[in-house]
Amino acid sequence: MIVFGHRGAPGYPRRAENTIGSFQRALQLGATGLEFDVRRCGDGRLVVIHDETIDRTTNGRGRVADFSYEELRRFDAGGGERIPLLAEVLDQFGPKCILNIELKDLDIAADVKSLVLEKQLQRQVIVSCFDWKELAPLGREVPFALLASKLSKLIPAAKDLGAVAIHPRLDLVTAELISKAHDADLRIHVWTVNEPNDIARLRMQGADGIFTDCPDRCSTRVS
Repeated sequence: MIVFGHRGAPGYPRRAENTIGSFQRALQLGATGLEFDVRRCGDGRLVVIHDETIDRTTNGRGRVADFSYEELRRFDAGGGERIPLLAEVLDQFGPKCILNIELKDLDIAADVKSLVLEKQLQRQVIVSCFDWKELAPLGREVPFALLASKLSKLIPAAKDLGAVAIHPRLDLVTAELISKAHDADLRIHVWTVNEPNDIARLRMQGADGIFTDCPDRCSTRVS
């Protein structure tokens, strides 16, 4: 089972999420993958941040899209960390583990794909999104997964679109869903799983991966 550090290893409530330090900590705590979010900033570059604004996660205020990267990098994203570029995260962590890139803005999939292919990391990356049509530019060249907070048509849509995995919310996941996903030749990675009992249950039921804020709660010896 892959243990994805959800925005790294920020704990909960989350602190210094989606930063280089948080990603390094996740791997130190036993994560075998990293999950992070990508948006486009004001100068067109792709940056790693979850929210539309920097208000919650930095000491600044304003919309990500209104700042150039040189302006964004001056804000403290927690513990002296800064907001990283997608290219920086790919370079530093792509050779080390599986990376799940969640698309948070519209019309950025093609640019994400170009970066992944340029760095020859298509075997290390899964791209995911709640807005499934945004994944179309990835084609068959970069693996992708459908994020979901409801199950309606999830597995049929994943098959039709050519996804390699589904990423449902924890409270939707049962042993039956995991079995159906595997029958459809889909992997199933579950979010967000922080409690030891849930981690143990999903491992026993055969989930292929979990997203967690607390990788230290998972055994480092994962199958």
